[in-house]
Amino acid sequence: MNAKLLATTAIAVAAGVFGAVFLSNSTLMAQSTNTETTDTSQAVATAKWSDNVTITINDDDTFRYESDGLPSTYLADVYLVPDDPGMMPFSTNPDATFWDLNAADIEASPIDTTITTLPVYSETTTDTSLGQIGIAINGARLFNDYEDMERTIVALDDNVIHDHAAFVDECNGHPLGDGTTYHYHGIPVCLTAEIDVDGEHSYMIGVLQDGFPVYSNQGENGEIMVNADLDECGGHFGPTPEFPDGIYHYHLTADEAPYTIDCYHGEVDMAQMRGGGGGGPDLSAAAEQLGISQNALAEALGDGPPNFEAAAETLGVSVDVLMSVLPAPPQ
Repeated sequence: MNAKLLATTAIAVAAGVFGAVFLSNSTLMAQSTNTETTDTSQAVATAKWSDNVTITINDDDTFRYESDGLPSTYLADVYLVPDDPGMMPFSTNPDATFWDLNAADIEASPIDTTITTLPVYSETTTDTSLGQIGIAINGARLFNDYEDMERTIVALDDNVIHDHAAFVDECNGHPLGDGTTYHYHGIPVCLTAEIDVDGEHSYMIGVLQDGFPVYSNQGENGEIMVNADLDECGGHFGPTPEFPDGIYHYHLTADEAPYTIDCYHGEVDMAQMRGGGGGGPDLSAAAEQLGISQNALAEALGDGPPNFEAAAETLGVSVDVLMSVLPAPPQ
């Protein structure tokens, strides 16, 4: 990866904020909900996964999702990348502050995640963080609405198009500035066009990290769902094609932000969200904030005690920026 790709994708963020999952009190759902646990394993096993996805149903009430991280449905020919990702909003920036990333330079970014098949609805919500919040059936990642930790910049509302190249493509997705980690900030319309049927409820397009399924904006009888029809996390209880007896599920929407899911209404494994697998610190959120891959960040830090000055120079960022995004040492 050349130095320019790394240097131009560094994001200055508030010090001490890294990959946190924030808890907030929620209001009770306006609609009646079924709090009984629903086993999703059969629906997961029979979903319309693309050929680049491998699903393994485990004996411990979880499933393993593996993919190359690339969407099987669509990539644009070229994407706009801001020279300085900290200069938000992007829509007000001149053309000269962007450069083109060709589709040929977009890299596979493997996903290997394990998700429960017994999701549990919680009346306490958990904010989704930057980075992966769920997985799609076409091999790509689902992200929340935002480009910044402060939740002030909505990616779809801040889209930029210059000379037919867009920051976010027509399918509501894009890669990070270094060409890795393609993800969606809204309805993956190129995917839903292949699986949804007019006049019918949407089919499952993926699963969030809390285990509940996610759909596009077609509800019962094909009714177009808007944010006013859903709870604070973009979900509700009701029947779907995969769960005719009903389940809590999420809908991505197109009417206005939030277009995707900004909080979980299911119980989440906090250790998993922070990458607490016992294999060292989780660098995913730090890499996301810097706009680079986890591998690039790990390589810059090295295997032994890190030389932060050298790592910062390699990544083309200041030491202060690097230190602000790295996880705190365990207490």
